[in-house]
Amino acid sequence: MSDPGDRWLNLAAALSKISALHSDEDGIAELVAIGAPAVQPLRDILLQREPSGLHQVRCRAAQALGLLGAFDVIEEFLRRPRRGDPVERLGDDVVVSAAARAIARRRDNRTFALLCDLARAHPLNGLLAALASFRQAEAIPVLISALDEDEVRQTAEDALISFGFDARSFLLDAADHIELENDLSETRLRKYRSILSVLGEARLTAEDINRLRPLMTHADLQISLLACRIALRSRSKRARLEARARLRDLRQRVPWLEQLQIDQYLALAST
Repeated sequence: MSDPGDRWLNLAAALSKISALHSDEDGIAELVAIGAPAVQPLRDILLQREPSGLHQVRCRAAQALGLLGAFDVIEEFLRRPRRGDPVERLGDDVVVSAAARAIARRRDNRTFALLCDLARAHPLNGLLAALASFRQAEAIPVLISALDEDEVRQTAEDALISFGFDARSFLLDAADHIELENDLSETRLRKYRSILSVLGEARLTAEDINRLRPLMTHADLQISLLACRIALRSRSKRARLEARARLRDLRQRVPWLEQLQIDQYLALAST
């Protein structure tokens, strides 16, 4: 039987390791090996406010708590209101992302619902990645909504692509709004470009592609190009011919970078 004094010394040493600014994973592994006695001090670290915005130590605490299965502690943290100035909240956002990834190990509906609520209110990269890992279709609208945010758009795109055919109908419905909105802001344009980019990686039916064909003549150049790229995959010879004609017409009027993009689309379509 191990000496209780040794156990507490080991706990103190492990906590000291994860509290170092430049730390490796050794302290986390040691805390997990110690087990239940490590939960309370890790909770204290995770719930402690950090006005400086430094987040590394609390992120390690969240990771260790997840590996220990102390999901109630992580949930307590995630449900707490965010406070402080922008610097403190920015650091908290990083910790929330780490905590979301950690609690995602608890694969139940309660956790999924919590992550959905948090991602709707304030999407963060870690939240979106954790949410997508559940592979539940209810996450797809949340991910599409997150495409509005520049900071998380790439994570949302990658997550939507990972859903494959399951995301198709949601994305097509979102794409229908492109022609319904007037005076699109640059943020909205970036969102719709992302939707078409993801659809360009999806397995679409002939009917799906036909549904997107009107976007080939959209006023936004990238939306038009992405819609043409999709149409080039159609089984319909007419749709492919329309796409090629539109791309060749655009090529005469666009900057050199977009010319390269068009050449790439046409080359891929001919292979």
